[in-house]
Amino acid sequence: MFDGMASSLQTPKARDIVGLMERWAPSWTAEDWDNVGLLLGDPNAAVRRAWVALELSPELLERAIAARVDMILTHHPPLFRPLKNLRQDNPATARLLRAANAGVALFAAHTNLDAAPGGVNDALAARLDLVEAKPLAPAGMGGLQKLVCFAPQSHAEQIAQALFAAGAGVIGDYAQCSFSAPGRGHFLAPDQGRPLVGQAGQAVTVEEIRLEVVVPAREAGAAVRAMLRAHPYEEPAFDIYPLRQGPSGFGLGRVGQLAEPMAGERFAAWAARRLGASTAMIAGPAPDIVHRVAVLGGSGAEYLAQAAAMGAQAFVTGEAGHHSAEQAQDLGLLLCCLGHYQTEVVIVEPWAKRLAAMLAEAGFDCEITASAQGQGPWRPADGPGARP
Repeated sequence: MFDGMASSLQTPKARDIVGLMERWAPSWTAEDWDNVGLLLGDPNAAVRRAWVALELSPELLERAIAARVDMILTHHPPLFRPLKNLRQDNPATARLLRAANAGVALFAAHTNLDAAPGGVNDALAARLDLVEAKPLAPAGMGGLQKLVCFAPQSHAEQIAQALFAAGAGVIGDYAQCSFSAPGRGHFLAPDQGRPLVGQAGQAVTVEEIRLEVVVPAREAGAAVRAMLRAHPYEEPAFDIYPLRQGPSGFGLGRVGQLAEPMAGERFAAWAARRLGASTAMIAGPAPDIVHRVAVLGGSGAEYLAQAAAMGAQAFVTGEAGHHSAEQAQDLGLLLCCLGHYQTEVVIVEPWAKRLAAMLAEAGFDCEITASAQGQGPWRPADGPGARP
């Protein structure tokens, strides 16, 4: 349990927690197919007690309701695919109804938390003693845009502040980032126009400022509307450019050096013990010595080729299919499948600690509890024919 540091701190609202999570793991860095953020609840509701967990099980929800928890933050989104109905006789939607009736807000940070520095894959790399770990695959490609507008010097700061308030201008941990340069604008106002400078029906050349900010694609519309409200021109000129780079330090998976190199067969068993996996399913050749390892929590076998290209001798993920096992053999890569749950639950404790620290630093008092009970839905077979 992680408590606020002083009674003088204020109780946060759900939107305050969402805002802090947005700074750490921005929603726009999630994969296009994902569903993250506040999925259920009132953004303005007070949150005195919150739990962090891997997923929303019925047992977890009932314990949270009994403990008077206001908000549950999970890695796996409890509301993922579009719903056609909300029925009590459907276990998946019954949980949502139960949470809503109890006033429990539900929040998810999924692939955005996979990619974020200090997120799932950094926690997994740390658990397996990897050093000098770096992202395996870039994240957020295409999720960032550049908004450029042209304005008179007298209103450039006003427009910039409006853009910042709308979520633009964030680069890494830096906020209110912009670039401006002077230039000359030329226009011909229509006869019925009301130009800020010059006269209707006359061509005018004016001294202007070119103002540039980056903005998440999901927030571009809000940023444009904020810019237009703050702009003094009748017809402001602006451009939006797609950017291909992701945010610095973000990326799916990690690849790094094993702190103490070990034999390949020993590595698979050791990694399973470190993650609490009851069994380790492996494929591909086991190298004599493993010194470079790639990891990707959950289901990450599609990045096998990327791991091999980056010099990894072993790849640790949660689950993979038959053809991925064959691919690992072809690539000469030791593939270790140690459980979807086991490779992701490692984030729960670090997530709770970091969120508690962010809340306290922001002046909020909220009790944060890490809930990492359970072993996931899979279990070893113990019937006839099961291996001892």
